[in-house]
Amino acid sequence: VPTVENLMLPTNRLAVIGCGNLNRSDDGIGVVVAQRLKQWLNDAPCDGVAVFDAGTGGMDVMFQARGATSLIIVDACVSGSQPGSIFKLPGHELTNRPEPGYSLHDFRWDHALYTGQKIFGDAFPRDVTVYLVEAASVSLGVQLSPVVSTAVDQVVNCIKEHIGQMMRVPRQDSFAAETTQAESVSPSEGPRIQIRRGNLYLEASVYKKYLAGLESVILLRQQDKLLILPVRHAAAGGLLLKVRNPQGDRVVHAREFLRDQGLDEQEEWTLRVQWNSRSAALVAEWPSSR
Repeated sequence: VPTVENLMLPTNRLAVIGCGNLNRSDDGIGVVVAQRLKQWLNDAPCDGVAVFDAGTGGMDVMFQARGATSLIIVDACVSGSQPGSIFKLPGHELTNRPEPGYSLHDFRWDHALYTGQKIFGDAFPRDVTVYLVEAASVSLGVQLSPVVSTAVDQVVNCIKEHIGQMMRVPRQDSFAAETTQAESVSPSEGPRIQIRRGNLYLEASVYKKYLAGLESVILLRQQDKLLILPVRHAAAGGLLLKVRNPQGDRVVHAREFLRDQGLDEQEEWTLRVQWNSRSAALVAEWPSSR
């Protein structure tokens, strides 16, 4: 007879679980985040990372989390805060003991954190992070409100960055391999971007090859790399890819991002870029001040 001690448990380094109800507007935040991350991981698999859509089932959270080293939960909240606000909290602050009862309907993910640790012990993750996004509406509906859609993009990218940091050894190896291969190519021959006067410029050929049909991007700094992440629709947030000329060159107004990263607006850089499937982004070496 199988017991908790001898069950064959998954051994994921990280489990990401989205919770919510897609039929109640912004209450589907967690599910949408999980779907987006699943699609990303299908294109760029990461060993030891698993993403689940738990819906509203607390028991699903408990069983899907077991065996993982770390756990991220994403859900909506209604706290009276500004809609679209994102709260990142340690799981131990939200763990709740369930009330005795015969129905599992009221068994939520906060109960799953408590019960999972009691039942599975060391096989249940202690490193738990919870992302809560303030909902604008939880009435019947299948669309997220615009402000919450923007927050979803931010949460997805935060989790991607977390995964990238967790996988930093293989990612650095991948980046190193790409850099080594690119060293034999002249900057004038490979795809390039330019940064000057607080703007990021993409030639039409770069846009058509990597970002064709997209309206906006998200810029991230990851250690010594600049990541340009595609966003499918401008309504989902990000920085607009504005058309510069009839040839189709694009410009991204990124003054605030570049200033926050300490880059001097008076300096100019030409950077070689490559597509990195693991990051699902265009990647360039971070520009250094002269």
